[in-house]
Amino acid sequence: MIWPTGETEVNMPYIEKTGVSTIKEQLWQWEGVMHDPRIDGFNGWACKQKIYEVLFAAQEMIEKAPSYAGEEEWLEEHKFDKAIKKLST
Repeated sequence: MIWPTGETEVNMPYIEKTGVSTIKEQLWQWEGVMHDPRIDGFNGWACKQKIYEVLFAAQEMIEKAPSYAGEEEWLEEHKFDKAIKKLST
């Protein structure tokens, strides 16, 4: 089961140091810095670079990862939800 926060109810065979919600919170903090008119561009650019570093690392890991059952459906559902959200704004 996937909760509204994106977390799952699966017991993982490893210790997760940082959950998805914590990673998203960090991304939101960096996004806030980038859009805050009271913070200079040097800090905003530093935050954007950090987001790029996370993006590049995630893309590299996804490219190397095997495919899993249900993955295609999950990705299609995510694309559909993203399209609906874009149309709603």
